[in-house]
Amino acid sequence: MKTLSTRILVILFLLGTQSCKKKIAELEYKERGTLIEYNLKGTIPESGIVPRINEFDAQDIVQNGVNYYSITYRTIYEGKQINSRGLLLVPEHVDSAYLIAYFHGTQIPINLSAFYESKYETPSNYEGQGNNFIETRNIGLAWASAGYIVFLPDYIGFGATENKEHPYLAYDELFKSNIDGLLAVKQFLAEKGITYDNRLFLSGWSQGGGASLSAHKFIQEQYASEFTVTASSSLAGPYNLRGFMDDILSRKDEELITNNIFSWGLYSLNKFSPELKRPTDQFYSYPVYDQYSAIFTPSQIPSQTFKAYFLANIIDGSDAAMNQVINRNTFSSGWNPVGKVFLHHGDADEIVYYYNATDAMEGLGNAGGDVTLYTYLGGTHLSDVGLYTQNTLNDFNALK
Repeated sequence: MKTLSTRILVILFLLGTQSCKKKIAELEYKERGTLIEYNLKGTIPESGIVPRINEFDAQDIVQNGVNYYSITYRTIYEGKQINSRGLLLVPEHVDSAYLIAYFHGTQIPINLSAFYESKYETPSNYEGQGNNFIETRNIGLAWASAGYIVFLPDYIGFGATENKEHPYLAYDELFKSNIDGLLAVKQFLAEKGITYDNRLFLSGWSQGGGASLSAHKFIQEQYASEFTVTASSSLAGPYNLRGFMDDILSRKDEELITNNIFSWGLYSLNKFSPELKRPTDQFYSYPVYDQYSAIFTPSQIPSQTFKAYFLANIIDGSDAAMNQVINRNTFSSGWNPVGKVFLHHGDADEIVYYYNATDAMEGLGNAGGDVTLYTYLGGTHLSDVGLYTQNTLNDFNALK
């Protein structure tokens, strides 16, 4: 049996070895959005698409078999270059592209076989299964079989970057890897000889709904020469982050099922916003060392999760820096979308409240946007994937 000191030496050696490996494997500089590699993982024939879609009857949608690729691209994370990955779904025999970016919903970044495994919802891990990968199968495959090329980024914190913390609800940070993935997709299309005219459709569910609408704003402001946003279609997204935070704070002494989201969101906003980056003991009432301890709070009551003066300073506005970051990640008003905006929401959504959709409808409409709201009566956060997929396809088809 090895002595304790021997074991420590072995561990130190292994750590040193890993350190050397990291130094050797440092990334050569490349422009953000550079396509690093792509791999054809498989093909699902037309006859195999419908059995993989279980949220609705896709018989009338399916028209093509689908090739699925993992795609690796250069992006940036906390100011440093990193490779990230996504899934690209390409209908067979396509020679011109109608491109959809689909941003997936919230995934808890853990892999515990007895509890939950995010790897089975991470798009680039898809191997053609008929189970798990709910969004990839029911939304991505449906649209790809209908003739669209669909890009589904993993996000930083999942797949190839699962050792990094995910910028949850920090949409300005999340956008960086998503836009770099789209730039890499353009290179893929060029290499494959697929004609593409820069028109882009954006979409997403839940967290991805927020990513979709925020990307609509960021692309028209920063990447208009690369992409023209024809439309965005978002399901149950937290567009009004300001309203969500204020709502939680108004009920800070209640037990709330959204407290974990609130906690993770504040942790990420603090970590990924240059003007914040505060020690977590300045605002948490219990030890928080990483995103996992922020997600798994000891209480579902916000006032027992955060220090009283921190919450009070957000409520009364004296925490100007935190409020500025929250406002910066709110997209329900204050900008005029170029291209159409379609919002989809169940009016009984218990996770991302319905007012996110009505506030965005009003705020963006007042700014001059062309906004349509689909309200699903009695719909919850999980109930309307099929309706969203079919209605979005109809709307996008009308804009081709």
